[in-house]
Amino acid sequence: MMFATWRFAAGLTLLGLAACGSSSPKTETTAPVAAESAKPASAAQAAEATKSAAAAVAKAEIGKPAQEFALTDLDGKSHRLSDYRGKTVVLEWFSPTCPYCVYAYSEGPLAEQPERLAKEGVVWLTVNSQKAEHKGAKPELNKDFVAKHGLKAPMLMDPAGTVGRAYGAKTTPHCFVIDAKGVLVYAGGLDNAPNGQVDAGAQAVNYVDAAIADLRAGRAVTTNSTRAYG
Repeated sequence: MMFATWRFAAGLTLLGLAACGSSSPKTETTAPVAAESAKPASAAQAAEATKSAAAAVAKAEIGKPAQEFALTDLDGKSHRLSDYRGKTVVLEWFSPTCPYCVYAYSEGPLAEQPERLAKEGVVWLTVNSQKAEHKGAKPELNKDFVAKHGLKAPMLMDPAGTVGRAYGAKTTPHCFVIDAKGVLVYAGGLDNAPNGQVDAGAQAVNYVDAAIADLRAGRAVTTNSTRAYG
């Protein structure tokens, strides 16, 4: 499922995740025009404005602290990333209408992976960044999906797309692994088998499992970035 303000298959433009695909978005920034009568900003004001602008465009980067966020789940409970400091955290971008997610949660790896990792002490957080009016963002549809597939991980709703943009989430599923120190150590696809299909001659690899295995072994994540599909 595509993220941000990309064109939906039917020609609609959405702020949240919209349609399955993998092309990258283009972002344009327009600087505000000051009124002629406005007084020049002080050095302190200018510095604060620069700081705020930098924070607004900050993006999560491999090897750097993961972007803090606070989102509410389907049950109305608030979750902050910092609440889970000291534990490995997986963020998985999701849409109940995306066929890749439907496969992954019905007969693919996500049918067991989040719960298995949770039993091993890993925190799995599922994030829906679709715009509120999009079908996939409807709470009822998400709750039905959770019930049907027995999801145990919190389903965090991000209708403004703020967290999705901060992490550069482009598809569903798009996965991110954060280590116990709060550092982003992996970003990309769940695995190399979209809908269970691996390229001819390739061996199936679950990149999220592999990243976590590297962390447990006390070594750097071997494959820390891949192209997300969806």
